[in-house]
Amino acid sequence: MGYSIRVTDWFKYFWTSPVTGVPASAAFGLFSAAHLLTLAGLAIGIAALAWVYRRAGDARRRHIRLVIGIAVIAMEVARQISYILAGNYKPEILPLHLCAVSTYCVFIDALKPNSWTREFLYALGVWGAPCALLFPDWANMPLFNIYTWQSFAIHACLTGYALMLLVSGEFRPSARNLWKVVVIMAVSVAVSLVANNIYGTNFWFLNAGSAGSPLEPIQVFAGAFYLPVLAVMLGILWTIMYLPWRRRPGKHPSSAGR
Repeated sequence: MGYSIRVTDWFKYFWTSPVTGVPASAAFGLFSAAHLLTLAGLAIGIAALAWVYRRAGDARRRHIRLVIGIAVIAMEVARQISYILAGNYKPEILPLHLCAVSTYCVFIDALKPNSWTREFLYALGVWGAPCALLFPDWANMPLFNIYTWQSFAIHACLTGYALMLLVSGEFRPSARNLWKVVVIMAVSVAVSLVANNIYGTNFWFLNAGSAGSPLEPIQVFAGAFYLPVLAVMLGILWTIMYLPWRRRPGKHPSSAGR
């Protein structure tokens, strides 16, 4: 009986926004059965996307990129508009998080493939979006909710886009292009710092780690050194990520655009 009540609650709050909030009993919960089943379904879809893209010709690949690029930007625009129309827009809704920047990169790359967006999607997006799926800050929402599925869908698209470029061999990461990632990141973080200071928001999780995510214990452990520790950890992560892509003699990494 308890389970049926929860399902009823999920449908009851289908159009409820995260700003409005829902009773705790309606939340799908972090690493609950519903969350794990959703992750399994998305993983299958992402793997299928990568497989199809790998086998596709140039024309079809471009079509797939455009579909995903337009889809992610449309979902974000729709989310922004929905909050405005509902009259409950708040500063934390501003699209300034890492995954929002990844959304812009996917859209731009879909229109014009280039090393700036692709390097960013590998260096930050290829693990950032999956982390958001694993530790969603929307786990306090019902599973059957339009905002919940927008969040799952957009992060799955970001993950799939980055992975399909890698498995197809269309893009080869290059540590020499990391400066481009740093430039994009520096601008985004600077804007987020200003917004966080003015509105008391937490874009890029610069003030505190997301509850339930690995960032939370890191923040507790690092204390006042939270951001420096994150910078060091990012450097270590990039070292691990780029070691397999070191240029070999006589080999030249392929990358779309300059």
